[in-house]
Amino acid sequence: MAKKSEKVHITVNIPEGFNINITADGKTYHVQTEHGDTKTPVIKTHIYYKGEIVYSKNNDYSDILNAENYNEKLSSMMENQHKSAIEAFTGNLEREKQKAEYFDTVKKLLRSGNNRQALRILKEGFGEFPEDLFIMSYYGCLTAIVEKKIDKGIKLCQGALEKLGPSTEKSVHATFYLNLGRAYLAGGQKEQAIEAFDNGLTFDKKNHDLLWELKKLGTRKNPPLPFLSRGNPINKYIGMIRSKFKGK
Repeated sequence: MAKKSEKVHITVNIPEGFNINITADGKTYHVQTEHGDTKTPVIKTHIYYKGEIVYSKNNDYSDILNAENYNEKLSSMMENQHKSAIEAFTGNLEREKQKAEYFDTVKKLLRSGNNRQALRILKEGFGEFPEDLFIMSYYGCLTAIVEKKIDKGIKLCQGALEKLGPSTEKSVHATFYLNLGRAYLAGGQKEQAIEAFDNGLTFDKKNHDLLWELKKLGTRKNPPLPFLSRGNPINKYIGMIRSKFKGK
């Protein structure tokens, strides 16, 4: 079982108004809440770290513009938003810290070759953070390798790949294709595995793990459209679609 995260330690110094500094795990953040005017009746809360906005929350207050106690209501709304933004932000910090601890534990277990214990930790982490794509991808890979639940493992690996955004680092795509390929190999699906590894190399052609897997297999598939480069977006897309449907 992964070591449970300690609570994020927070200290707050509250002056008058809605500008405060909070300290969470040794980092100081500035929290600012402001309101607009009758044309743009929006309460805006920004949390800054070293001058950069790391969290924002907006709330429309047009429904109270004509209220008799407008000032009191606006002040109350600002104060509530100010507090709730801090709670949400620090709650997110706590969740990220817990996810990082799960993954750090998993990486140590994988390096020591303890795949079964790593799978137990991933299963626990996936239950708590089903939206985390790294946990999903590695959980799928080890589900196929350790438990031999091939279809389930492949589906999880594919699901993590499909949810990656266009701005995600190429190295992440490569790692997720590596996990998918290993899940295919666990089920004896060599052709699909090679295709997944090749797809990963279109994002990171020097990825040592992908190259090693292909070297062990002794071959590398041609791209779907040989007249285009492996890194061409069309080849990447066709390869992804092939991997998805061959796993079904």
